[in-house]
Amino acid sequence: MLGFLGYLLALIVFGNLAVGAGLFVLSRHAVRAGRRLIGDARKRLELDGETQAPSREAEDVTVETVGERSRQSSGRRPKAPEGASAATPSDARDHHEYTRLDVDAGATNETISAVMRGYVNDPVLGRRARAVIETLGSAEHRRGILFAELDGTFQRGTISWDKFAGPAYAALDSVLRNSALLANRIQAFDSAGYMRLREDMAAEADGVDGEMHHSETRQRRWELYREMLESLDTLQDTNEGLLLELDKLAAELSTINGPGQGENSDQIIDEIRRLVDEAKYYRQIGQ
Repeated sequence: MLGFLGYLLALIVFGNLAVGAGLFVLSRHAVRAGRRLIGDARKRLELDGETQAPSREAEDVTVETVGERSRQSSGRRPKAPEGASAATPSDARDHHEYTRLDVDAGATNETISAVMRGYVNDPVLGRRARAVIETLGSAEHRRGILFAELDGTFQRGTISWDKFAGPAYAALDSVLRNSALLANRIQAFDSAGYMRLREDMAAEADGVDGEMHHSETRQRRWELYREMLESLDTLQDTNEGLLLELDKLAAELSTINGPGQGENSDQIIDEIRRLVDEAKYYRQIGQ
């Protein structure tokens, strides 16, 4: 009996120890499993982007306003596209607004001279523009002298006064109209194109055996330029001839009572009429 009780007691103690050991093992496995679950959760959060970057010390931040940025950018010149060329002040200076001058529409000595002053520095047309201005000034000066002599010699409205005054008015009017036409042709002349073509023609002259190798188109254009310049010079020569005859007429009036006066004055008047008709011809062929 006692042996059985001892056996039963030993069995109970062993069972309790076995249960305790089992609970201990289970609790350790549970702790490990919990740690493993926590680690997996952290990994998933890191994959989802919830991790934070390593902390750094704070740095000073400079805030740039829009106005400051625009001021800085405006100080920089943008680079021009490759092959593009910017216009220079000289380009603008070489081009003039065309002003058509018509005596019948009100063009005067002053308006013609004002237009021509813009061309006095042109390398091709400069001396021609200055000649127009000087011619108009001389014509006004001669007008004063001529009609002062005429009024001092004859009475206005008489046949003698009309004989001299008519050609004088015609000559002065022709000078004014010629000057207006000259000013229009000077404005229309392509001075820059003429100079470029002249340089090209000179360069092409240095061909094989010194022969000229100008294209037909360039040669015709060159001839046109020369004809235009010659027409300017011809009109200017006519104006200067008219001024010369007006000087002669004024001098003739101062010696009206001298011998041979009638013959000399008639020759001067005939020459003035010829020059006026010649000027009309050149104006007509230029229109």
